[in-house]
Amino acid sequence: DFQDDFGCMDVSVTLVSRDKTRFRVSACVLRAASCVFNTILSLPQPKASPRDPVIDNLDEDAATIEGLLRMITGREIPSLDRLESIEALALAAEKWEMPGPLSIIRMLLLRDKSFAVNSPIRLYWLGCRLRLPDLSNLASSYSCTSDIYYNPDLEPVLKALGAEDLLRLIKFHRQRRDCMR
Repeated sequence: DFQDDFGCMDVSVTLVSRDKTRFRVSACVLRAASCVFNTILSLPQPKASPRDPVIDNLDEDAATIEGLLRMITGREIPSLDRLESIEALALAAEKWEMPGPLSIIRMLLLRDKSFAVNSPIRLYWLGCRLRLPDLSNLASSYSCTSDIYYNPDLEPVLKALGAEDLLRLIKFHRQRRDCMR
């Protein structure tokens, strides 16, 4: 029932994904990699609680948790070729305050231009959400071929942008259009 690749001899923490997969991971590794888990594991535990804490009811699915645990434990990282799965990893890493995995994801997205070419508006949203200006700038430069005004497929992503970020994208598109005149 456990995904045991992440256990070791010290105190272990069991993380339970939303789809009920259980991951046992070293408390030391989890504390070092995540400010959030460092805080949670530093809180006093009730006397009746088990020696190895369980953190369940996580919002993330098993693939996302496994990907992050692989990053923080030095194991082989799963293939990161779909923006949807990279986005899930990035948002969980942001939520759990894990700078290591975020830096890996950032480097991947900046180096592999296919994400910017194929999904520039979604990548722009992710760059804005994670407060990564180099990523949002890259994505916006590839967004010029996207019809941000009349494409209904882009509406959900554009609506998810903050007002300032949306305004910056609109101004960028307008400047590019004006330069073409």
